[in-house]
Amino acid sequence: MNQRRLSFGLLATLVTAAFAVGCGDSQPEAAAAPQPTTVASADPAPSAAPDPTPPPTATPDPTPPPKPSKDKWIGNFQQDFSGDVQTVADAAAKKKAGAKDPDNKKYNAVMDKAKAVIAANTISNTADGSVWSTNGKPKHTMGVTIVKGDDPSALAIQFVKDGKKTLKTPIDVAITFTDDNTFTVKDPWAKRDPLTFVFKRQ
Repeated sequence: MNQRRLSFGLLATLVTAAFAVGCGDSQPEAAAAPQPTTVASADPAPSAAPDPTPPPTATPDPTPPPKPSKDKWIGNFQQDFSGDVQTVADAAAKKKAGAKDPDNKKYNAVMDKAKAVIAANTISNTADGSVWSTNGKPKHTMGVTIVKGDDPSALAIQFVKDGKKTLKTPIDVAITFTDDNTFTVKDPWAKRDPLTFVFKRQ
């Protein structure tokens, strides 16, 4: 009787242990620990692209500096039929033509003659001399001293010689350049009321 109870108890214990082991094996495995996630670092901001346009460079001024009047003075010039000489010629032509000149023939003839006389006058200048000629024949061969010549438009000179003769009193001459190739000057040999002459470079 005791042996049967012992065997039954042992059997119950083994069954219970087996059941426990079987149930333990049927339990789901523990969830795997979450793996740390790697967060991709954000791409660095792209650097500013270099400006393909090169910086502006200073461009030289295309306009050359104005020439000083002493440099403009050098060369050959011809008297121009304009200014005072034209005004005087116009008055003389009108007086000679008179009122009875319907086609202006007399007036035009006098003006054409005056133009030819003026066009025959030339001047050739160097740094120290000036030759005034009519029809190619020198009338005044002057020794020249430049008094002031750095200004682009105003030139001050003196006639210090007439031919080979040194003048006791130099003749002051003021010359005005209206452009690089044109100047005006009052008649240096007029005794009174000198006319203003216009000369243009040949």
